[in-house]
Amino acid sequence: MSFFDTDSNSIAVITPNGAYTYHELPKVTFESSQKELIFIVCRNTIEILVAYVSALNSGHAVMLMSADTNDELLKKIINTYQPKWIVGLKAVNGYVPDSDKLVRQQQLKVDIHPDLALLLSTSGTTGSQKFVRLSYKNIRSNAESIIEYLNIHQNERAIMNLPLSYSYGMSIVNSHLLAGASILLTEQSVIEKSFWDFVKKHKATSLAGVPFTYQMLSRIGFFKMDLPDLKTLTQAGGHLHEKFVRMFAEYAEKNGKRFYVMYGQTEASPRISYIPPERVLEKTNSIGIAIPGGELSLEPETGELIYKGPNVMMGYAESLADLAKGDELHGILHTGDIATVDEEGYYTIIGRKKRFIKLFGLRINLDEVERKLQSVIQSNLACTGTDDKLIIALEDSSFAEKVKSEIERLFHLHKTAYKVVVVEQIPRFPNGKTDYRTLKEQCL
Repeated sequence: MSFFDTDSNSIAVITPNGAYTYHELPKVTFESSQKELIFIVCRNTIEILVAYVSALNSGHAVMLMSADTNDELLKKIINTYQPKWIVGLKAVNGYVPDSDKLVRQQQLKVDIHPDLALLLSTSGTTGSQKFVRLSYKNIRSNAESIIEYLNIHQNERAIMNLPLSYSYGMSIVNSHLLAGASILLTEQSVIEKSFWDFVKKHKATSLAGVPFTYQMLSRIGFFKMDLPDLKTLTQAGGHLHEKFVRMFAEYAEKNGKRFYVMYGQTEASPRISYIPPERVLEKTNSIGIAIPGGELSLEPETGELIYKGPNVMMGYAESLADLAKGDELHGILHTGDIATVDEEGYYTIIGRKKRFIKLFGLRINLDEVERKLQSVIQSNLACTGTDDKLIIALEDSSFAEKVKSEIERLFHLHKTAYKVVVVEQIPRFPNGKTDYRTLKEQCL
């Protein structure tokens, strides 16, 4: 059975160049006598979107990577996983053109688990060849949960400017197409006038963004825009500072809109929790409650957040042989986040298990340092470091002295235990999250 229904005559996708009903969506053919791997290098274009829809409907396994991925890593991944078809690249050694895709010349017998639907990268566009293995059940159950708590119906029109290769962007496509709703597909940024012209012309009903998106919206006059059709704002992809959460929640309340703060991980297909819009102003630092069908708890010894649900991945893949593996997690995900829970069952993340350093025997939570400094400085900064030194990276040198005094006041650290580094720009992945590995390399 196909994952997406493509027989409907309602609008599926609107691009700056035209609209397509579900029935009119072009189809890419992937024919083989065995289950194969399809590698898609993603951009937010109709050609790539229809390749993704066709690939999921084909029953083959689909691997998504960003078009921003460096060439060396793309080559490594292709060599490691030996996909049968490649979409989105013009030429690759060992592959020949076949209409709208490349096809591998060498015949290989590849063993792929029948449940495997999607492979998503764990590390943005650099570094790892490690992928999250998601089943059809994983992505369908998560899309159905999102449809339920966001109340997505056929008349919804979601602006889709997040990368398709990023789990948040992928989930927007999955949930809206599964609900028979419409997607406004664009590669433009929220800072461009043409983006807002597109939003207004086609009456977008929802906008999704990562923390960086909302920081940008607050600077470009979003609150003064006339957007009567825009009813829902969603935020995920990392912790949004309480100041911005309050700002957008108050805007939504005043203008009859809904603002959802959400939490997830690619390993959970990707949504785990959300704050109902009517509770956001009371729970500004929280990640909320579990999505429909999911369950949250804390590991008693460590305080690690544990999630249970049908959307938890099958496991990881680091080689071609791993594609044959079945479900290794059985619906239980150790998130790696340390959290607390209040008397109403709302969870709050206080740090990452791996985002700690030890200075003079003192355990320092880098996420907590970041949050506390940002609440005082209210400027872009990021924290990294080693067990000898805490490093605070700033984009604005005028805050350097203030950061030093706050570090000493809040954490009582001697000046030899930390350093403040001014960088031109804090490195980020395409999804807006801070690239801490690159930051650490730049600052050490």
